[in-house]
Amino acid sequence: MQVSVEKTSDLECRMTVQVPSETIDSKISSRLNELKKQVRLKGFRPGKVPMNVISKRYGAQVREEVLNETMQSTLQEAIGEQAMRVAGVTKIEPNIEADAAHFEYVAHLEVFPEVPTLEFSDLAIERPVCEVTESDVDDMIRTLQEQRGEFSEVERKASEGDRVRVSYVADVDGERVPETGQHEIAPILGKLDSFPDLEKILKGAKAGDTASKKIQFPDTYRTEKLAGKKVPVELEVKAVEEAHLPEVTDEFAQAFGIEGGVEQLRADVKSNLEREMRNTITQRVKDAVTNGLLERFGDLPLPQSSIEQEARQMQAQLQQQMTQPGGEPPPPPPVDQFKAGAEKRLRLGLLMGELAKQNSVEIDPDRVQAKLEEFAQTYEKPEEMIKVYRSDKQAMEQIENIVLEEQVLDLVLEHAQVTEKQLKFKELMEAA
Repeated sequence: MQVSVEKTSDLECRMTVQVPSETIDSKISSRLNELKKQVRLKGFRPGKVPMNVISKRYGAQVREEVLNETMQSTLQEAIGEQAMRVAGVTKIEPNIEADAAHFEYVAHLEVFPEVPTLEFSDLAIERPVCEVTESDVDDMIRTLQEQRGEFSEVERKASEGDRVRVSYVADVDGERVPETGQHEIAPILGKLDSFPDLEKILKGAKAGDTASKKIQFPDTYRTEKLAGKKVPVELEVKAVEEAHLPEVTDEFAQAFGIEGGVEQLRADVKSNLEREMRNTITQRVKDAVTNGLLERFGDLPLPQSSIEQEARQMQAQLQQQMTQPGGEPPPPPPVDQFKAGAEKRLRLGLLMGELAKQNSVEIDPDRVQAKLEEFAQTYEKPEEMIKVYRSDKQAMEQIENIVLEEQVLDLVLEHAQVTEKQLKFKELMEAA
């Protein structure tokens, strides 16, 4: 097999492949001989049909099949020999003008661009430094208490920790929201950081109080017509409810499936918070690295076919997430809405892969095992989950990709200009 490659643009090339005609003829002859054993034709005994009859009837079809199979198999072999990073095959066709000694075909390929040496020693990265304190554990246990808490109505002014039942109507450009009836909410005072206008109105209020004010709704507010807007609101406090939290006892710990009592509960909570902290720091650092790389190499061109394919995969993933169990999949957003994200994801994947390649970074089996154990710790029987992961090739590839990415990040951090920023756990998580 002879292969020649002609570059037609930064992202396209034309590959010409020659296969000796005798190789093609041998495959055709072998295929026809197999057919001779199977074909049944009127007037001939099974297996006794003359070869000239077989060739006349099936020769053209067999030749076409052999040529198609040869093009597909030798193309992959040729791509491997040339060490090309192919994004897609746009066209493949035989060259009917080739000499009789060879079967020749031409493949038009979309390829990924050649990536220059990625220099990152002067990349400025800010890395958070944080630790989980006993106070952070206390806060999390308080949250667990609140999840199990009960409320009872009280005849007094609302204070921090109270749940306040409120009904309201709003005016958005002359339109009543809701059109009929009233919206009802039950916020807890002290937990309205994203809704300070409401916190200010409700603090010190009591059942029966009313207010007519213009308030700013959070961007993430559940009612779309109100989200991010400052509009006139008429509201009424329906009730003030006091929280009654369960005591932190061994029985309380057992309610969360923890048999070791309060001490084990605190240990598990701290372990979970530390894992969350590590993941958040890793993501912050990853974002800083990838954003820095994109700023430098964001104009690296990508094949359109790859962007289209990645966008369709993202579209399909979202549609799957939107589908209710046992229900029909809803229509997804148009694929064009995913192309910007697809292009960014592809470019980052290309850059991270090149960083690994250019710096000879290989997947560390010990880190893969540690990552497996980390994932498995979130399940009731970690050892069994590790076996499940190990038996699933796709799951293992995902874990190995995560580990390789982390190793690349470590490489960048080792050589880049890194400054550390001390943060409290709360500050870190709020920023995330």
